[in-house]
Amino acid sequence: MPSPRTCVTLFAAATLCGPAFAAAPAASPWSGSAELGGVATTGNSRTSSVDGKFKLGYASGPWTSTVDLEVLRASSAGSTTANRQSGQWNTRRALDADDYVFGNLRASHDSFSGYRYQASAALGLGRELIHTSSVQLRAEIGPGYRQAEPEGGVVQRNAIVNAQGDFTYRFTSKAHFDQTLTAIAGSNNTQLESVSALTTSITGALALKLSYTVLHNTRVPLGREKTDTYTAINLVYSF
Repeated sequence: MPSPRTCVTLFAAATLCGPAFAAAPAASPWSGSAELGGVATTGNSRTSSVDGKFKLGYASGPWTSTVDLEVLRASSAGSTTANRQSGQWNTRRALDADDYVFGNLRASHDSFSGYRYQASAALGLGRELIHTSSVQLRAEIGPGYRQAEPEGGVVQRNAIVNAQGDFTYRFTSKAHFDQTLTAIAGSNNTQLESVSALTTSITGALALKLSYTVLHNTRVPLGREKTDTYTAINLVYSF
């Protein structure tokens, strides 16, 4: 029979080691990030710009949903040169390891695009084409519906085809490149958007992001350019 001292020693050891065998807390299904960048100059030239983005994601079982919000505003010599707000909601339901169905809602207001607003909804199929530790490539396509109001025109309503491709390449655990191509094609107009971004980690939660965005509308009111570009350097906080 073990002595009282041995029993006390075993009890103390079990008490200290117990937490090591406890089940690890479940990872939160929520994730997100917030970005902010801005430039201001005074003196011989007066310019300012603010670029803010917010992303919230939820993943549970076969379902993944994200909400993206973006605000861009710039001025020069007291005159507004860029004013854009956009948002989208996207949800995916996995069918197997590679294939999924998706639903997408998006809306945007851009004072310099020639449209007061453009809003669309789409459903379709997607596929993970490549998924490794360093490379991810995904493509999706599906039908949908769009409503848009051009400046000085009547509201347009038409069927669309929504297609998107997402590519990510990880150079290291702290740096990666992302490329997103989106096309929303309809009889009245085709919206094309390309976003290229290079992100590098500063600390565990903070990163620096350099991005280049190209927005193109195939049909715009007279006097408007079809293509707009934006370059941004943002500080990113992930949670």
